Amino acid sequence: MLDQTLAALALSGATTVVAAMATDAWEAARTGTARLLGRGEPPRQAAVENQLDADAELVVSESDGPGVRRELVPVWNRRLFALLREDPAVAGELRALLDEIRPALPQGAAGWVQHVTAHDRGTAFGVQGGDIHYHAGPATPVDGEATQADRG
Repeated sequence: MLDQTLAALALSGATTVVAAMATDAWEAARTGTARLLGRGEPPRQAAVENQLDADAELVVSESDGPGVRRELVPVWNRRLFALLREDPAVAGELRALLDEIRPALPQGAAGWVQHVTAHDRGTAFGVQGGDIHYHAGPATPVDGEATQADRG
């Protein structure tokens, strides 16, 4: 359960940081993210700042800024999740940073966070900004066909 919580926080962080690129919230997002990922080591923090700056430049220079943002979210999600797994105590610092950044984001740029959980034999579906098409098989097995429970 802890990994799910950390994963959700990392995704929220990545979405917020990338959404802040090329906005008035960028300086706070850049500085705070570099501080967190730099872990108090100036060379490491400088490397994170350089990567953030390069990514922000891509958002500004590309004609498809939203597409670039979509591509960058998984990259920063992976980095933040690795940090949180290594040191879960950083979660409070990341939450505080996000609370600082979000109010400065343009309306609609704050991103989405969704939690979908299914237990036991349940099925859960979650969609944001799109459609879902689900086609269930027959409720009873066809002769010779294994049931869902038989398939595992």
